[in-house]
Amino acid sequence: MARFLRIVTIGALSLVLMNCPSAPKPPENTVAAPAYSPAEGTYAKTQTVAITSSTDGAEIHYTTDGSVPTPTSGTVYASPIPVAATTTIRALATKTGWTDSPVTSATFTITGQVATVQFSPVEGTFDTSATVTLSTPTDGAQIYFSTDGTDPTVGNGTLYAGPISVTTTQTIKAIAVKQGWDNATVASATFTINVAQTVTTPAVTPISDVEIDDARNALARAKEVDADFFDPDNYDKARSLLDDGTGLRMSDPATARQKLVDSKTAADLAFTNSVQRAAADMGASLEAARQRLLAIQADKFLPADYQSSTAGIDEATNLFNADDYAGARARGYQALKDMTDLKNRLETQLASVRTLKYDTEQLMKQAESGDAYTWAPDQRDKVDSLYLKGIDSYNGYKLDDAEENFGAAKQAAMDTMRIAKEAQDTSQASEKAKAEALQQQVMKSLMDASTLTIVTEDGTVIKPQNWTDEDFLKEIDQLMQQDQSTSQGGTSMALPTDESVVVMADDVSVNLLQQARDLWTQGLKEKAAGNYGKAQDLFSEAQRYVDIYKSYAVKGVYVVRLIPENRDCLWRIAAYADIYGDPYKWPTIWRRNRKLIQNPDLIYPGWQLVIPPQ
Repeated sequence: MARFLRIVTIGALSLVLMNCPSAPKPPENTVAAPAYSPAEGTYAKTQTVAITSSTDGAEIHYTTDGSVPTPTSGTVYASPIPVAATTTIRALATKTGWTDSPVTSATFTITGQVATVQFSPVEGTFDTSATVTLSTPTDGAQIYFSTDGTDPTVGNGTLYAGPISVTTTQTIKAIAVKQGWDNATVASATFTINVAQTVTTPAVTPISDVEIDDARNALARAKEVDADFFDPDNYDKARSLLDDGTGLRMSDPATARQKLVDSKTAADLAFTNSVQRAAADMGASLEAARQRLLAIQADKFLPADYQSSTAGIDEATNLFNADDYAGARARGYQALKDMTDLKNRLETQLASVRTLKYDTEQLMKQAESGDAYTWAPDQRDKVDSLYLKGIDSYNGYKLDDAEENFGAAKQAAMDTMRIAKEAQDTSQASEKAKAEALQQQVMKSLMDASTLTIVTEDGTVIKPQNWTDEDFLKEIDQLMQQDQSTSQGGTSMALPTDESVVVMADDVSVNLLQQARDLWTQGLKEKAAGNYGKAQDLFSEAQRYVDIYKSYAVKGVYVVRLIPENRDCLWRIAAYADIYGDPYKWPTIWRRNRKLIQNPDLIYPGWQLVIPPQ
């Protein structure tokens, strides 16, 4: 019996849950764009490039021949790609059930090592002096040299600007460098001068203002290109040498002059290095901004604006090549601003279109699940047509048209819900009347059933609850203030000895009548909310519980009698016509009274046995 009641309860709960609309599904996801490690750039040696997507389970397709990969073309990425020569890699990430990622690309420029510096003439012995020219076969390379025996570097060498006059025996060391290339090996040549040297004390010329101004101007020029940030070592060296040279101007002109020359050399080197590094940083920032635009397909959604905003990249490059560094920097920053503004504007419009699309889809699902099209059938084609036009416009990169069509589709879907509600309101009047009639019918059944007595498995008897009209009216009045119904328990009482009706139940906590009343109360709430169909279902379920409750009714109990010639036993009691009329049903009586009857063969006069239904 307990099992049956649990099944009934679960069934009732299922009926309620089945009427609940499903939660809206989130919009389709987009696979994250492929990323490259290391990042694109210029490298001196072969690079091993890894391609990844932050979306778990994504499959990457890539090409190296300039073509655009698709989900069905290109090479499926399985392991890092060796790049030994200048190559552009394009990649696309896909995942079943997701929108494909944007196509990204990265260019890897492979250079090599700068050629070793060559000396002309070659090292040897000379009678008077030698004029030495330094060169390297690598175009665009710079040469740094030293004459003090140390290996030259970009930081401590002298930048080669023209032939070197050698009047005394000395060793020249030189190295060639180029940005993005491995430095050349240090070359060395010794030039021996045999002419007799006459030691004289040269006259020292005082330091002129022009010499000091030259060093100061070189430092100021380096400052203009942010050398204190891009090449602080040479910039600080130049400033320190200028201070030292200025301080020794009167006391030691020879030393002061050398320090001023060295200061100008260090400042010029800081200027050259800073220009190159600033250009590299600006180039990387511009390219990153361009890639961000490509990631949101700005070249397709807004091609004219994309071309206009990215034109500044080439213009800044041309200004840099023309040595207009200030102009190149200003144009570069303007291009960065233009691309950032375009990205923000496009992302805002894309977000608006996608929101309209999502809102429309949710309204369409709501209309479908709520049977709105049943009440407004003419709206289905209108909503679907406008929605599909929005999809076509979006896929064709026509954002303005997509925004207009999705907006119209959303409005049409909202109109559908309004029209359907108006139609439903018209039809609900009759449903309301049915629900109210069923409410009264079940309430009367509940009051009738509440006059019965319940006997539990353990022998506890629950008094009749005797519900009245007033009880139910109070419950209706308090409905909006109650969160849930309060179950009523039972109290033990003596078994009735008259002909009143009792109802059998398996457990005190499983009270079918109270459950029926709870269902009736839920029906009231649904009716108050205007859900007349659900209210009728709940009232009907409550009536079914009442019917089950009444089906277990039996009359009175049997008191064991002392009859010497034919004493009572369970076999004979079951055989009585007013009990079961069948002696073989004696176990039914025994099981129901097992707590009283320990041995079915032993019962005693005066015992009151509950007779369960057949």
